[in-house]
Amino acid sequence: MDRTLRNQPQPGAAASTEGDAENSPRAELIAQVLDALRFHGWFFCISELTAPWGIQLPGGRLAAVHAVLEGECVVNLADEPTSLRLCAGDVAVLPRDQRHAVSDRPGRTATPVAEIAGIDRRDRNATRFTYGGGGARTQLLTASFTADMPAGKALVAGLPSAIVLRAGTGAVTRIAPALALARGETARPGGVSSAVLRRAAEILFIQALRQALLDASPATGWLAAASDPRLAAALTAMHRQPDAQWTIAALARLSHLSRTAFLERFCARMAQTPADYLQWWRLQIAAQRLQETHDSIGNIAREVGYSDPSAFARAFRRALGVAPNEFRSLREHP
Repeated sequence: MDRTLRNQPQPGAAASTEGDAENSPRAELIAQVLDALRFHGWFFCISELTAPWGIQLPGGRLAAVHAVLEGECVVNLADEPTSLRLCAGDVAVLPRDQRHAVSDRPGRTATPVAEIAGIDRRDRNATRFTYGGGGARTQLLTASFTADMPAGKALVAGLPSAIVLRAGTGAVTRIAPALALARGETARPGGVSSAVLRRAAEILFIQALRQALLDASPATGWLAAASDPRLAAALTAMHRQPDAQWTIAALARLSHLSRTAFLERFCARMAQTPADYLQWWRLQIAAQRLQETHDSIGNIAREVGYSDPSAFARAFRRALGVAPNEFRSLREHP
């Protein structure tokens, strides 16, 4: 079964629909979580490929993106029979970065990327290489990312295995500047700048993933709850005031539901209680503060709603596997 979602223009759709989605509570929640994630572990690659060619990618990171700068290709996901055909200007988002192959046509034998001798591996974050048999040319920008915090996996849970943003749609129009920057960089006679490529790939990835999240309609998981207008009100409140002592009754009032109806609806969508979710979100914010500030652990604990720093430290270790001071040290001295 084809589990991919393709972003296609809808003839006759109201012009306000897209704008409404951009300004919805769901869009705000997506932006908040993306901001908290602080993606890292970047890898960027410009590939100059000539038919016949096929490359096997191992996957295993949080998510990956392939943008076709020139030519065309097909993407085959492991254990899924359907091939995704991409043309110039198309962008494929793989929310869970499963093992996959990219090639010039379906059925092509793919060489594991680790076995391609022509790849310069001295720069662990960015590279550029040429590969293939000398025929029709394809140019790809590939980017993949990781994120330490569990919010990353929660964000992409329930999404299709691949989402294609087609050239000419509003989704791709918004990321056109990043694509143009990448194309311009590939044309530089002095070679690709890792810094510029990183910026282009970051923008491309975040915008493409954001659009994929806005377009998706999962039945369960974080995104399903964020898409429910009633539950989105409660999630937004917890996100805006993580230090507040939220009760089921207060969150139910915000959702215009009875206490019982709210709790049943929340647990059905999220597979966790509001209290568990609030603790999860508090620890995402705390991890972000530990990475980006020099505030004391006690101040950070209070900022996210823990009056007892020891209780905060225990909860943090249970969720992230290390104590807050160890987490900060690992970020400062990777």
